[in-house]
Amino acid sequence: MNEAEYQDLREAGWRRKLTPAEEARLQAWLAVHPDEQRDWDAEAGLNQLLGQLPDAPVPSNFTARVLQELDRETAPESPPVSRGGRLVEWLIRGFRRPAAGLGWAAALMIAGWLGYHQFSKPAGEAQPQDLAVLFKTVGQEPALFEDFDAIHKLPQADDEELYAVLSVQP
Repeated sequence: MNEAEYQDLREAGWRRKLTPAEEARLQAWLAVHPDEQRDWDAEAGLNQLLGQLPDAPVPSNFTARVLQELDRETAPESPPVSRGGRLVEWLIRGFRRPAAGLGWAAALMIAGWLGYHQFSKPAGEAQPQDLAVLFKTVGQEPALFEDFDAIHKLPQADDEELYAVLSVQP
């Protein structure tokens, strides 16, 4: 007999009294494994005490509850909800009531509109007011762009260091 068969006998001992053939196999196992004898005796005593307990009263709706639990277990599991799925579920719950739905719809539309207008312009595109400031600055201080190549070759520096380099008059 191997460990799996011994475990099967233990489980059978929980539910019922062992047959004489099972008892003989168990005694043969315990003779080879004396360290298991103590565990078997403790478990047999526990099984005997549990067998003496009175039966628990069964509720009147027991069958309905068991069938309901079986239906829940056999129902196909929904796929795991990702983080984005939780957001969608949260939004759906927010849209169930008409007033809340209108509020959320308005908030989402405003956020979308602001996002579109904020990011619709390419990142490198200069705005007319930016160009006006640039031309006004160059017109007042053309020396800013005279040493552009030298400034460009400088290692990364803070604005204060660059200002110090630019403000030095030869």
